[in-house]
Amino acid sequence: MKSQFRYAIIFAPVLAVLLLAQATAQSNTQKGILKGKVKERNGKALGGVMVHATSVKSDENKRQTKSNDESNDKSDEDKRETKSNDKGEFEFADLPAGQYSLSFEKQGYKTFITRKLEITPGETTRLSSVVELAREGDPYSVVRGAIFHGPGYTLPNATVIIERIDGARKFKQETVSREGGEFAFRLRAEKAKYRITAAARGFQPASLEIDVETDEARNVALTLRQIK
Repeated sequence: MKSQFRYAIIFAPVLAVLLLAQATAQSNTQKGILKGKVKERNGKALGGVMVHATSVKSDENKRQTKSNDESNDKSDEDKRETKSNDKGEFEFADLPAGQYSLSFEKQGYKTFITRKLEITPGETTRLSSVVELAREGDPYSVVRGAIFHGPGYTLPNATVIIERIDGARKFKQETVSREGGEFAFRLRAEKAKYRITAAARGFQPASLEIDVETDEARNVALTLRQIK
């Protein structure tokens, strides 16, 4: 009896470790790896490029995951970021399977945004070509962000307006959010105060005010509430 009891004590933690390993392996099979490289146009590899991977959810996927989002706020899984190394290489090691758009940003270079990419679970996806960034002539500031209409739900085709409100100089620019809800404005590299307003049919407009210093990048997010 003592021998059997001793074996049970030893076997229990071993079983727990095996079950944990099995659960981890199953979780990893639902994710994929994305690799690529970025360089200066007609030049050398670029390090320090900020790469953003934004999830592009279809309407069907949104309906399927609606119940999960109510108990799990996983908006951080809808957008990942990393930086390229000295060789211009970058990698996302654990992207949940699905479609993504990539944006590449580095001060002094024009922002580059890719079309949709499919991440397959358990596989490594490599960009078919090296991403090339073109230089900007003058220093500038970037205000970029995303439009949402719920926890983790991005809103494409929303009208986004930025206008200067500090009275120093009149400025107003308009754009439309992309498939992943993202948008970006390139501004003069000067200290200024701006108001950003987002609007879409069937939703109440939303706005916020930000202060921008010279030659910097700002991240913002606006959530629109549906009109009942």
